[in-house]
Amino acid sequence: MTKFFDEALEEGRLHRAAVRVRHLTLAFTFVVTLAAMGYVFLQIDGELDRSSSVNSDNVTWTMAQVEVDTLKLQRAVILAAQRPEDPKALDDLRLAFDIFYSRFSVLAKSDQLNHLPINETLRESLWTQGAFFDRVTPIIDADDATLAAAIPALQEEMVTVAETVRAQVVSSLQTLMANGDARRNELRRSLQVFAAAALGLLGLMAALSLVIILQNRAQSRRSETTERAVHNLRAVIESSLDALIIADAQGAVTDCNGAAEQLFGISRDDLRGVPVDRLLHHAGTDDPLTLLRSLYRSGSPELQDGRLLMQGRRADASETPVEVALAEAQGAGGEPMFIAFIRDVSERIEREESLRKARNDALKGEEAKSRFLAVMSHEMRTPLNGLIAATELLQTSTDLDQRQSWLSEIVLSCGWAALDQVNNVLELTRLGSDQSASYQVSDFSPVQVVRDLMLQNQPQAGKRGNLLHFEEPAEPLPRVSAPRQLFLRVLYNLIGNAIKFTDAGSVTVRINPRLEEDGRRLALSISVIDTGIGIAEQDLERIFHNFETLDASYARMREGTGLGLGIAKLSAEAMGGTIHVASELGKGSTFTFDVTLPVAAETRAGATAEETTPEEEQPALNILVVEDNPINSLLLTEMLRLRGHTVTTAMDGIEAVEKATTTAFDMILTDISMPRMDGLEATRLIRRDGASRNVPIIGVTANASPDKMPEFLGAGMTDVLVKPITRAALMGILTTYSRGISRNRLRSTLPAVATPADPPVLNGEVFRETLDEMGRDFVERLADKLIGETETVAAQLSDLSAAGRHDEAAKVAHKTAGAAAAIGLSGLHGALVAFERAAQAADAAGEAAALVTLRGVIPRTVSALRDNGLSLSVPRAAAE
Repeated sequence: MTKFFDEALEEGRLHRAAVRVRHLTLAFTFVVTLAAMGYVFLQIDGELDRSSSVNSDNVTWTMAQVEVDTLKLQRAVILAAQRPEDPKALDDLRLAFDIFYSRFSVLAKSDQLNHLPINETLRESLWTQGAFFDRVTPIIDADDATLAAAIPALQEEMVTVAETVRAQVVSSLQTLMANGDARRNELRRSLQVFAAAALGLLGLMAALSLVIILQNRAQSRRSETTERAVHNLRAVIESSLDALIIADAQGAVTDCNGAAEQLFGISRDDLRGVPVDRLLHHAGTDDPLTLLRSLYRSGSPELQDGRLLMQGRRADASETPVEVALAEAQGAGGEPMFIAFIRDVSERIEREESLRKARNDALKGEEAKSRFLAVMSHEMRTPLNGLIAATELLQTSTDLDQRQSWLSEIVLSCGWAALDQVNNVLELTRLGSDQSASYQVSDFSPVQVVRDLMLQNQPQAGKRGNLLHFEEPAEPLPRVSAPRQLFLRVLYNLIGNAIKFTDAGSVTVRINPRLEEDGRRLALSISVIDTGIGIAEQDLERIFHNFETLDASYARMREGTGLGLGIAKLSAEAMGGTIHVASELGKGSTFTFDVTLPVAAETRAGATAEETTPEEEQPALNILVVEDNPINSLLLTEMLRLRGHTVTTAMDGIEAVEKATTTAFDMILTDISMPRMDGLEATRLIRRDGASRNVPIIGVTANASPDKMPEFLGAGMTDVLVKPITRAALMGILTTYSRGISRNRLRSTLPAVATPADPPVLNGEVFRETLDEMGRDFVERLADKLIGETETVAAQLSDLSAAGRHDEAAKVAHKTAGAAAAIGLSGLHGALVAFERAAQAADAAGEAAALVTLRGVIPRTVSALRDNGLSLSVPRAAAE
């Protein structure tokens, strides 16, 4: 880089020399100009004086001659009057008149005398018509006798002319003298103005000279600053870790820095003159400089942060990946040059490759975690389900003595404890993965959730001698719309943790609500206060870590894996909330759960108070149980038969479809994970055709992941029962979906779909988001239009199905189904999708069943929309 910087420094030295020459030239020019202006001023003043004198003398002589010629003419007239008969005297008179006439002619035409009073006066008395010359000239030109006769009159008139001329000459001379003085004074004033202007110009020149001097000094300082900057830049570039090479217009290296020597393994002297294309290589071109210039000018996306990835060739012919940035510049002589900044990126590429490998490994690990979650859900919960169900069945269907009851309680307690630990591990796995955002949103009452949890934990609290107390809010709280499972998980762990670490004390749950001004969001601060052992200050953060317990020794007094608070914290964060803790060792702890949740839309009439049919009043049902695990099948069958139901079993989906096609069951309980054909596919086939296509189908699964629920319901399942199946859970399903079955048996073979077994007609989450984003008026108009179109589409689909035009019918159903799904009308969407699938399979019976479902869903959808506050133009009678 020495040559490049030396040229810059030499340019600075030349600039300072040029500045000194300009200063001397400016001073010399100023002195010469001042002297020349003084000389010119003196010359002009002298010339003006001489010019004024000459002009004044000429005019004075002319005026004097006018009077002389007048007197000569008067004398000639007097002589002629004395000798009128003398021809010579008359000739002298004529000569004197001609001279007089000529003199006055010159006077009348003179520009110098034109402004004098004599000219105007004599012009009127001598030259005008009838004046002196007009009268006398013909007499002078006449013969001698005529002239002699007119001499007396002429003599008299000459007296008047002579007096007039004399007076005018005197007056004009006075005027001439006054005008001369005035002109000379004016000229002197002009000369003085000229002198002042010249001095001002000289002052301006002096000021400009001063400005130029100051500018030159500033330029000199900038030049010195530039030199320092050049020195600093030289130091920076020479110490730069990036290689820098300078090339001329032909692409030959002219200079480089030390980093370039190290990168290419070539000395600086040897690099000079080497073509750049021997140092840099890019696939598809032999001229890297031209390539870089074209990419820069076109703004190509191939440039990453202004750099292009290339291969650099070393002296030993090895290659290394480099990033190159190019800048165009000019040398000291204006010749084009290129500056290439080259960075060795071999280590970065190696790191990126390592990160890419680590990312792929992480993705594989996440995939393995998901597989672990699915396998653990099924393979571990299934045997636990069998253990718990068999124990409950043993206790309720067998007469046990006291010891056997005690042992069965131990088995049942251990089974639930094992299931609780499995659930904690699976929940932790889910919350730590991408599935944490897939929990189903539902409407629920926070107060009722706490009530249920307090009731559920009462037995455990009683065993430790603890009192549970719930301080309910003074005012009723609205229902909220949120992932109920996460909300429940937070409070379940906080309350359970408080009970576990409190003996003979109290656990208090307090809710402090705050409804936001717009009434759309509810801020909750739920505190769980215990009088237990408390937590040391240094442990307040550690207790939220996974697998952390306050007493990790073998002799610890409290059971647990240390996952409860960690799961509670992750669940709270997944809802957008936080958990805070305040504790004093030996006095107790207060855990506070703060979260803000959307207020649920207006609940449908009757949605909060469902009547439960007593177990003994349930009708005996004909139930198909589909389960590939013989133990689970046997246990479920026994639990149902003990309650008076008729049970038919199937080992897989294929067998279930065969039996459901020919037999009209009241309900189907089917496992989801089965060999040959799983429960989802079996449900689709059963819904398509057969005697049981309209009955409730309940999925039974150990995979309780919330993101799977839409898939289960979308396949046609009515509800999902999560293993392990307890008596309460099974009775709840039977109670819910057995309502109206005895009544429906009296109806036609295609029962009405508007029974409690039908899935919800609204997707609450999509519907609420559409309301929030689009506004109620927009959704009302869209829903109103869609309901009307659906009624028309139902008639159109019926006609197309009857005509056997299945493909066209499928397209019509698909179009309307998409519009229904867009605003959350899941009931309409499901019925239309069922029709579309049947039409694609040319299944006329399936189309007919789907149309029955569609016509039943329309009024339920209208009712649900009205319950959610929408005003529809569809008449209520028609909707119902």
